[in-house]
Amino acid sequence: MLKIPPPILVLFLVTTIYYSKNELDIIYFPYQHSISLLILSVGIFILMNPVFKFIKSKTTVNPIKFKKVNNLVISGIYKYSRNPMYLGMILIIISTSIFYLNYYSILTPFIFYFWINEFQIKREEIFLQEKFGKEYLSYKSRTRRWI
Repeated sequence: MLKIPPPILVLFLVTTIYYSKNELDIIYFPYQHSISLLILSVGIFILMNPVFKFIKSKTTVNPIKFKKVNNLVISGIYKYSRNPMYLGMILIIISTSIFYLNYYSILTPFIFYFWINEFQIKREEIFLQEKFGKEYLSYKSRTRRWI
């Protein structure tokens, strides 16, 4: 089972985007950097909001040790997304992709999306269903995975 912490994956993808900026054909469009910074701001806000919610609920934020979760957080931003931390992370990747826009950077949000769904979210959902049972299934039925 692959256990790469999602923040490390984000850092890796953002770094590879940065280093690919001079190697691959670059695409430009008006207000590219402004749009990128706006998306980055939204991504950081969406990422940090649930982190504070988890800390307030006295449950783990560690995506590798998710089995230490002791509370099911379903309020606030969690009413709209079951995975707002990952949503914030993908927005950070998208913002970096737009800032250094090239053919490789366009692929990176898709790489993250596939990876996080296959190797992180599916394991978390199985665990949450086993731990919280009907409460989690009810939450899952009324709240989307991403947005």
